[in-house]
Amino acid sequence: MTPSAATDTPLRVLVIDDHRVFTDLLAFALDAAADTVCVGTAATLVEGLRKAEALSVDVIVLDVSIGDDDGVTAIPDLRERCPGARILVLTAHPIAAGADAARALGACGYLAKDTRLDDLLVALRTATAARPAVAPGLVRTPVDDLTPREREVLTLLCEGRRPADIARHLSLSPHTVRDHVKTLRRSLGVRSQLEVVARARALGLGARGGR
Repeated sequence: MTPSAATDTPLRVLVIDDHRVFTDLLAFALDAAADTVCVGTAATLVEGLRKAEALSVDVIVLDVSIGDDDGVTAIPDLRERCPGARILVLTAHPIAAGADAARALGACGYLAKDTRLDDLLVALRTATAARPAVAPGLVRTPVDDLTPREREVLTLLCEGRRPADIARHLSLSPHTVRDHVKTLRRSLGVRSQLEVVARARALGLGARGGR
């Protein structure tokens, strides 16, 4: 049984995206469909978290980048505040590493923002963690070849953390974190820690990743 088939009531959707025109158009489309309804929209993560907790929601549509915030990192908080909701991530720049990160945190889908509306509605109705909806033909980048720990260090660097702070956060030695940063420089083909962050963001990762 698909999620939408489990009940005769419309699928209740919360849209978290700071692009107002996109949000309004998607809300209009959801309300126009017979089996979906937009119960709320949010232009910031703070507002999205609040509405996820306050509203009765079946599916959350989450933009990868909301202002200066990384939407994907909010998935655990959204799941905690709205445990019954499935989370579908949208991005303007779909990449394999982004899909992996979103799914690892519990998203049931990772789709491009230029996905056909019909396909998006199908994903909202049917995608689950066991049978996720993932954008086809995802672009592979050097990030896809990083180890889970290297990706973790890269994510924290993109959040503005210093290596010493990352070492404390991950319970690693400063020397180990410095080694990870050196590996990241080689893997991403750059010469400095600042360029590591810039390169990661250009690839659609990090707190200011591509939309």
